Amino acid sequence: MYKTSLGSVMAEIEDLLADKFSAKGRDLNQKVKHAGRKLPSKFRKQVAYLIEVEKRYQNPKRAHQYDPVRVLAARKQCVTYLEKIDKRAARSHRRLAWVTTVAVNLFLIAVLFAIGVQYMK
Repeated sequence: MYKTSLGSVMAEIEDLLADKFSAKGRDLNQKVKHAGRKLPSKFRKQVAYLIEVEKRYQNPKRAHQYDPVRVLAARKQCVTYLEKIDKRAARSHRRLAWVTTVAVNLFLIAVLFAIGVQYMK
């Protein structure tokens, strides 16, 4: 493939997934599954194509059955998306969501407690 090999493309995306999403797994497929719904569907489709190409590449008879231009385009889209992600903003968003959930639950418990006190009188 032009200037990059298929292995380096896969390794680059795996490293970015591990860095940005703390994705765990031994290969790209497992790391994408670990990141799950945090990834947009377009990204998952591009990675699915790369995983399919990797499976084909491992079979000597089918190793030539892929489009190197499409592989490089998929790599570019995936890397561009992953490099745009701000880890700090994502982490603060998760904290805010957690705090909001706790606050809503505490509010509901207080309302139920107040209703229970009124009902007991």
